[in-house]
Amino acid sequence: MEAPVDDQCITMEDLGPPTPKLPADLRCSQITSIGKELEIYQIRRDYVTSMIDLENRTPSATTETKSKLEEELKSLNENISVLEGKLTDYLPCPNALCYHNSKNKAVKRTAEPVIRPAKFTAKAANNSKTNNNNKKKNNDEFVFPKKTTKNTPIKEMEKLATTNAFAALNTAEDDAEDVSPPQFKIKPIFMKIFNAYNLILQELHRSYPTATNTHTRGYIKIEAQSANDHRDITNYLKEKQLEHYVIEPPSTRPLKLVIKGLPDNIDPVDIKNDLVAKGINIVKIAQLRKFITKTPLPIYMIEIERDDHVNDIYQVRSCLYMQIKLDPFRKRKPNHPML
Repeated sequence: MEAPVDDQCITMEDLGPPTPKLPADLRCSQITSIGKELEIYQIRRDYVTSMIDLENRTPSATTETKSKLEEELKSLNENISVLEGKLTDYLPCPNALCYHNSKNKAVKRTAEPVIRPAKFTAKAANNSKTNNNNKKKNNDEFVFPKKTTKNTPIKEMEKLATTNAFAALNTAEDDAEDVSPPQFKIKPIFMKIFNAYNLILQELHRSYPTATNTHTRGYIKIEAQSANDHRDITNYLKEKQLEHYVIEPPSTRPLKLVIKGLPDNIDPVDIKNDLVAKGINIVKIAQLRKFITKTPLPIYMIEIERDDHVNDIYQVRSCLYMQIKLDPFRKRKPNHPML
Protein backbone atom coordinates (compact mmCIF):
# COMPACT_ATOMS: atom_id res chain seq x y z
CA MET A 1 0.00 0.00 0.00
CA GLU A 2 1.08 3.47 -0.73
CA ALA A 3 2.02 5.73 2.16
CA PRO A 4 -0.64 8.24 3.03
CA VAL A 5 -0.04 11.76 1.82
CA ASP A 6 -0.20 14.53 4.37
CA ASP A 7 -1.87 17.52 2.78
CA GLN A 8 -0.54 19.77 5.49
CA CYS A 9 3.08 19.04 4.61
CA ILE A 10 4.51 21.80 2.35
CA THR A 11 8.14 22.30 1.52
CA MET A 12 9.09 26.00 1.97
CA GLU A 13 12.07 27.63 0.22
CA ASP A 14 14.37 29.62 2.50
CA LEU A 15 14.40 33.19 1.12
CA GLY A 16 16.65 34.60 3.81
CA PRO A 17 15.88 36.95 6.65
CA PRO A 18 13.20 39.56 5.98
CA THR A 19 14.15 43.21 5.62
CA PRO A 20 14.18 44.78 9.05
CA LYS A 21 11.57 47.44 9.62
CA LEU A 22 13.13 50.84 10.32
CA PRO A 23 11.56 53.91 11.87
CA ALA A 24 9.90 56.32 9.42
CA ASP A 25 12.50 59.07 9.71
CA LEU A 26 15.44 56.67 9.42
CA ARG A 27 13.85 54.94 6.45
CA CYS A 28 13.29 58.27 4.67
CA SER A 29 16.90 59.31 5.24
CA GLN A 30 18.08 55.92 4.00
CA ILE A 31 16.09 56.40 0.76
CA THR A 32 17.69 59.85 0.39
CA SER A 33 21.19 58.44 0.85
CA ILE A 34 20.68 55.58 -1.60
CA GLY A 35 19.09 57.95 -4.13
CA LYS A 36 22.02 60.35 -3.92
CA GLU A 37 24.56 57.56 -4.36
CA LEU A 38 22.56 56.16 -7.28
CA GLU A 39 22.49 59.58 -8.96
CA ILE A 40 26.30 59.91 -8.57
CA TYR A 41 26.83 56.54 -10.26
CA GLN A 42 24.44 57.47 -13.08
CA ILE A 43 26.30 60.75 -13.71
CA ARG A 44 29.57 58.85 -13.73
CA ARG A 45 28.10 56.30 -16.16
CA ASP A 46 26.96 59.08 -18.54
CA TYR A 47 30.47 60.54 -18.43
CA VAL A 48 32.13 57.18 -19.18
CA THR A 49 29.64 56.54 -21.99
CA SER A 50 30.54 59.91 -23.56
CA MET A 51 34.24 59.08 -23.28
CA ILE A 52 33.69 55.72 -25.02
CA ASP A 53 31.77 57.48 -27.84
CA LEU A 54 34.65 59.90 -28.22
CA GLU A 55 37.13 57.00 -28.44
CA ASN A 56 34.97 55.34 -31.09
CA ARG A 57 34.95 58.52 -33.18
CA THR A 58 38.59 59.41 -32.58
CA PRO A 59 40.53 56.32 -31.50
CA SER A 60 43.71 56.76 -29.39
CA ALA A 61 47.13 55.36 -30.31
CA THR A 62 46.60 52.42 -27.91
CA THR A 63 43.48 50.42 -26.96
CA GLU A 64 44.18 50.50 -23.23
CA THR A 65 42.11 53.63 -22.67
CA LYS A 66 39.01 52.16 -24.34
CA SER A 67 39.34 48.83 -22.48
CA LYS A 68 39.64 50.61 -19.11
CA LEU A 69 36.59 52.71 -19.86
CA GLU A 70 34.55 49.63 -20.83
CA GLU A 71 35.56 47.85 -17.59
CA GLU A 72 34.60 50.93 -15.60
CA LEU A 73 31.25 51.13 -17.39
CA LYS A 74 30.55 47.47 -16.59
CA SER A 75 31.34 48.06 -12.90
CA LEU A 76 29.13 51.14 -12.80
CA ASN A 77 26.19 49.26 -14.30
CA GLU A 78 26.52 46.55 -11.65
CA ASN A 79 26.62 49.07 -8.81
CA ILE A 80 23.61 50.92 -10.26
CA SER A 81 21.64 47.65 -10.42
CA VAL A 82 22.45 46.89 -6.76
CA LEU A 83 21.44 50.38 -5.62
CA GLU A 84 18.19 50.25 -7.61
CA GLY A 85 17.35 46.98 -5.88
CA LYS A 86 18.01 48.48 -2.45
CA LEU A 87 15.92 51.53 -3.32
CA THR A 88 13.05 49.28 -4.38
CA ASP A 89 13.16 47.49 -1.01
CA TYR A 90 12.87 50.73 0.95
CA LEU A 91 10.19 52.28 -1.19
CA PRO A 92 7.56 53.55 -0.73
CA CYS A 93 8.51 56.14 1.87
CA PRO A 94 6.42 55.87 5.05
CA ASN A 95 5.83 59.64 4.93
CA ALA A 96 2.78 60.01 2.68
CA LEU A 97 3.62 63.53 1.51
CA CYS A 98 7.34 62.86 0.98
CA TYR A 99 8.75 63.77 -2.44
CA HIS A 100 10.29 60.25 -2.75
CA ASN A 101 6.89 58.78 -3.51
CA SER A 102 6.35 61.17 -6.46
CA LYS A 103 9.95 61.18 -7.67
CA ASN A 104 10.41 57.39 -7.72
CA LYS A 105 6.91 56.60 -8.96
CA ALA A 106 6.86 53.29 -10.73
CA VAL A 107 6.21 53.42 -14.43
CA LYS A 108 3.31 51.25 -15.52
CA ARG A 109 4.08 48.75 -18.20
CA THR A 110 1.83 48.72 -21.23
CA ALA A 111 -0.52 45.80 -21.49
CA GLU A 112 0.36 43.03 -23.88
CA PRO A 113 -1.93 42.64 -26.91
CA VAL A 114 -4.68 40.06 -26.46
CA ILE A 115 -4.76 37.34 -29.08
CA ARG A 116 -8.38 36.78 -30.02
CA PRO A 117 -9.67 33.39 -31.18
CA ALA A 118 -10.80 32.82 -34.74
CA LYS A 119 -14.50 32.87 -33.90
CA PHE A 120 -14.19 36.13 -32.09
CA THR A 121 -12.30 37.65 -35.03
CA ALA A 122 -15.00 36.59 -37.44
CA LYS A 123 -17.63 37.99 -35.15
CA ALA A 124 -15.72 41.23 -34.89
CA ALA A 125 -15.52 41.35 -38.67
CA ASN A 126 -19.27 40.84 -38.88
CA ASN A 127 -19.80 43.53 -36.29
CA SER A 128 -17.57 45.91 -38.25
CA LYS A 129 -19.57 45.24 -41.39
CA THR A 130 -22.79 45.89 -39.49
CA ASN A 131 -21.39 49.11 -38.10
CA ASN A 132 -20.29 50.19 -41.57
CA ASN A 133 -23.79 49.50 -42.92
CA ASN A 134 -25.32 51.54 -40.09
CA LYS A 135 -22.91 54.37 -40.78
CA LYS A 136 -23.85 54.29 -44.46
CA LYS A 137 -27.53 54.47 -43.55
CA ASN A 138 -26.90 57.38 -41.23
CA ASN A 139 -24.75 59.17 -43.79
CA ASP A 140 -27.31 58.80 -46.59
CA GLU A 141 -28.90 62.04 -45.46
CA PHE A 142 -25.60 63.94 -45.60
CA VAL A 143 -23.76 64.07 -48.90
CA PHE A 144 -20.24 65.44 -49.07
CA PRO A 145 -19.83 68.02 -51.83
CA LYS A 146 -17.77 66.96 -54.76
CA LYS A 147 -14.56 68.82 -55.37
CA THR A 148 -15.13 71.05 -58.35
CA THR A 149 -12.84 73.35 -60.19
CA LYS A 150 -13.03 77.04 -59.41
CA ASN A 151 -14.84 79.00 -62.07
CA THR A 152 -12.45 81.50 -63.50
CA PRO A 153 -14.23 84.79 -64.20
CA ILE A 154 -14.18 85.66 -67.87
CA LYS A 155 -12.58 89.03 -68.38
CA GLU A 156 -14.82 91.26 -70.40
CA MET A 157 -13.35 92.94 -73.40
CA GLU A 158 -12.47 96.51 -72.68
CA LYS A 159 -14.54 98.87 -74.76
CA LEU A 160 -12.64 101.61 -76.49
CA ALA A 161 -14.04 105.05 -75.82
CA THR A 162 -14.95 106.63 -79.16
CA THR A 163 -16.54 109.91 -80.04
CA ASN A 164 -19.43 110.20 -82.46
CA ALA A 165 -19.25 113.38 -84.53
CA PHE A 166 -22.95 113.02 -85.45
CA ALA A 167 -24.22 112.38 -81.90
CA ALA A 168 -25.97 115.76 -81.98
CA LEU A 169 -28.22 114.52 -84.80
CA ASN A 170 -30.02 112.09 -82.48
CA THR A 171 -33.67 113.02 -82.03
CA ALA A 172 -33.78 111.84 -78.41
CA GLU A 173 -33.87 114.72 -76.00
CA ASP A 174 -31.62 112.91 -73.47
CA ASP A 175 -28.76 112.85 -75.95
CA ALA A 176 -28.58 116.66 -76.11
CA GLU A 177 -25.71 117.95 -74.01
CA ASP A 178 -26.66 120.49 -71.36
CA VAL A 179 -24.57 123.62 -71.89
CA SER A 180 -24.04 125.85 -68.87
CA PRO A 181 -23.12 129.53 -69.18
CA PRO A 182 -19.34 129.93 -69.42
CA GLN A 183 -17.45 131.66 -66.62
CA PHE A 184 -15.72 134.82 -67.88
CA LYS A 185 -12.89 136.60 -66.15
CA ILE A 186 -13.46 140.29 -65.45
CA LYS A 187 -10.98 142.38 -67.45
CA PRO A 188 -8.95 145.11 -65.68
CA ILE A 189 -9.16 148.88 -66.12
CA PHE A 190 -5.96 150.80 -66.95
CA MET A 191 -5.78 154.43 -65.66
CA LYS A 192 -2.86 156.60 -66.78
CA ILE A 193 -0.73 158.01 -63.96
CA PHE A 194 -0.97 161.79 -63.35
CA ASN A 195 0.00 164.14 -60.49
CA ALA A 196 -3.02 163.60 -58.22
CA TYR A 197 -3.64 159.91 -59.04
CA ASN A 198 -3.23 158.97 -55.36
CA LEU A 199 -6.36 160.91 -54.40
CA ILE A 200 -8.35 159.00 -57.00
CA LEU A 201 -7.06 155.68 -55.64
CA GLN A 202 -8.07 156.71 -52.10
CA GLU A 203 -11.59 157.50 -53.26
CA LEU A 204 -11.86 154.20 -55.17
CA HIS A 205 -10.62 152.28 -52.13
CA ARG A 206 -13.29 153.83 -49.90
CA SER A 207 -16.04 152.99 -52.37
CA TYR A 208 -14.72 149.64 -53.62
CA PRO A 209 -12.41 148.13 -50.95
CA THR A 210 -12.23 144.75 -52.74
CA ALA A 211 -10.66 146.20 -55.89
CA THR A 212 -6.88 145.86 -56.27
CA ASN A 213 -4.50 148.45 -57.77
CA THR A 214 -1.18 147.60 -59.43
CA HIS A 215 1.40 149.82 -61.14
CA THR A 216 2.44 148.65 -64.61
CA ARG A 217 4.31 150.69 -67.28
CA GLY A 218 2.95 154.12 -66.41
CA TYR A 219 -0.60 152.90 -65.75
CA ILE A 220 -2.53 151.83 -62.66
CA LYS A 221 -4.23 148.51 -63.32
CA ILE A 222 -7.52 148.44 -61.41
CA GLU A 223 -9.04 144.96 -61.03
CA ALA A 224 -12.65 144.86 -59.88
CA GLN A 225 -14.10 141.80 -58.13
CA SER A 226 -17.50 141.95 -59.83
CA ALA A 227 -19.04 143.14 -63.06
CA ASN A 228 -21.06 145.81 -61.22
CA ASP A 229 -17.92 147.25 -59.61
CA HIS A 230 -16.24 147.23 -63.02
CA ARG A 231 -19.08 149.26 -64.52
CA ASP A 232 -19.24 151.75 -61.60
CA ILE A 233 -15.47 152.37 -61.60
CA THR A 234 -15.54 153.00 -65.34
CA ASN A 235 -18.38 155.52 -64.96
CA TYR A 236 -16.49 157.25 -62.14
CA LEU A 237 -13.36 157.70 -64.28
CA LYS A 238 -15.49 159.06 -67.13
CA GLU A 239 -17.08 161.64 -64.81
CA LYS A 240 -13.62 162.76 -63.65
CA GLN A 241 -12.50 162.89 -67.30
CA LEU A 242 -9.40 160.86 -66.52
CA GLU A 243 -7.39 159.23 -69.29
CA HIS A 244 -7.92 155.48 -69.19
CA TYR A 245 -8.83 152.60 -71.40
CA VAL A 246 -11.14 149.75 -70.59
CA ILE A 247 -11.42 146.24 -71.87
CA GLU A 248 -15.13 145.75 -72.07
CA PRO A 249 -16.30 143.21 -69.48
CA PRO A 250 -18.08 140.09 -70.70
CA SER A 251 -21.24 141.09 -68.88
CA THR A 252 -21.80 143.89 -71.41
CA ARG A 253 -20.60 142.09 -74.52
CA PRO A 254 -22.87 139.82 -76.60
CA LEU A 255 -22.88 136.13 -75.69
CA LYS A 256 -21.07 134.11 -78.39
CA LEU A 257 -22.01 130.47 -78.98
CA VAL A 258 -21.57 127.98 -81.82
CA ILE A 259 -24.30 125.70 -83.14
CA LYS A 260 -23.34 122.17 -84.23
CA GLY A 261 -25.43 119.43 -85.75
CA LEU A 262 -26.85 121.24 -88.77
CA PRO A 263 -25.85 120.67 -92.42
CA ASP A 264 -23.35 123.06 -94.01
CA ASN A 265 -25.75 124.13 -96.80
CA ILE A 266 -28.32 125.93 -94.63
CA ASP A 267 -28.75 129.68 -94.98
CA PRO A 268 -27.75 131.40 -91.69
CA VAL A 269 -30.75 133.73 -92.06
CA ASP A 270 -33.09 130.74 -91.71
CA ILE A 271 -31.36 129.73 -88.49
CA LYS A 272 -31.66 133.29 -87.16
CA ASN A 273 -35.36 133.48 -87.96
CA ASP A 274 -36.04 130.15 -86.24
CA LEU A 275 -34.23 131.23 -83.06
CA VAL A 276 -35.89 134.65 -83.04
CA ALA A 277 -39.25 132.92 -83.27
CA LYS A 278 -38.31 131.03 -80.06
CA GLY A 279 -37.64 134.30 -78.20
CA ILE A 280 -33.86 134.52 -78.66
CA ASN A 281 -32.54 138.02 -79.41
CA ILE A 282 -29.94 137.25 -82.10
CA VAL A 283 -27.53 140.13 -82.83
CA LYS A 284 -25.36 138.38 -85.41
CA ILE A 285 -25.00 134.98 -87.07
CA ALA A 286 -22.27 133.66 -89.33
CA GLN A 287 -21.14 130.35 -90.79
CA LEU A 288 -17.55 129.35 -90.02
CA ARG A 289 -15.18 128.39 -92.85
CA LYS A 290 -11.79 126.76 -93.17
CA PHE A 291 -8.94 129.23 -93.00
CA ILE A 292 -7.09 128.13 -96.16
CA THR A 293 -9.70 126.64 -98.53
CA LYS A 294 -12.59 128.78 -97.30
CA THR A 295 -14.79 125.68 -97.41
CA PRO A 296 -17.97 126.17 -95.32
CA LEU A 297 -18.19 124.11 -92.12
CA PRO A 298 -21.35 122.71 -90.46
CA ILE A 299 -20.74 125.13 -87.57
CA TYR A 300 -22.60 128.43 -87.07
CA MET A 301 -21.52 131.20 -84.69
CA ILE A 302 -24.27 133.32 -83.10
CA GLU A 303 -24.11 136.44 -80.93
CA ILE A 304 -26.94 136.97 -78.45
CA GLU A 305 -27.70 140.26 -76.74
CA ARG A 306 -27.23 140.12 -72.97
CA ASP A 307 -30.71 140.95 -71.73
CA ASP A 308 -32.97 139.34 -69.12
CA HIS A 309 -33.71 136.41 -71.46
CA VAL A 310 -30.16 135.68 -72.58
CA ASN A 311 -30.03 132.35 -70.71
CA ASP A 312 -33.07 131.06 -72.60
CA ILE A 313 -30.71 129.94 -75.38
CA TYR A 314 -29.48 127.10 -73.13
CA GLN A 315 -32.97 125.60 -73.13
CA VAL A 316 -33.07 125.33 -76.93
CA ARG A 317 -32.54 121.75 -78.11
CA SER A 318 -33.52 121.91 -81.79
CA CYS A 319 -33.42 124.27 -84.75
CA LEU A 320 -35.21 123.88 -88.07
CA TYR A 321 -36.65 120.59 -86.71
CA MET A 322 -33.17 119.11 -86.17
CA GLN A 323 -31.33 118.35 -82.94
CA ILE A 324 -28.49 120.80 -82.23
CA LYS A 325 -25.62 121.16 -79.81
CA LEU A 326 -24.45 124.47 -78.29
CA ASP A 327 -20.84 125.13 -77.30
CA PRO A 328 -19.03 128.30 -76.15
CA PHE A 329 -17.25 130.11 -78.93
CA ARG A 330 -13.44 129.89 -78.77
CA LYS A 331 -11.05 131.42 -81.24
CA ARG A 332 -8.90 128.83 -82.99
CA LYS A 333 -5.38 129.22 -84.21
CA PRO A 334 -4.87 129.53 -87.99
CA ASN A 335 -3.02 126.19 -88.16
CA HIS A 336 -5.86 124.29 -86.48
CA PRO A 337 -6.99 121.34 -88.68
CA MET A 338 -10.64 122.44 -88.53
CA LEU A 339 -9.83 125.83 -90.07
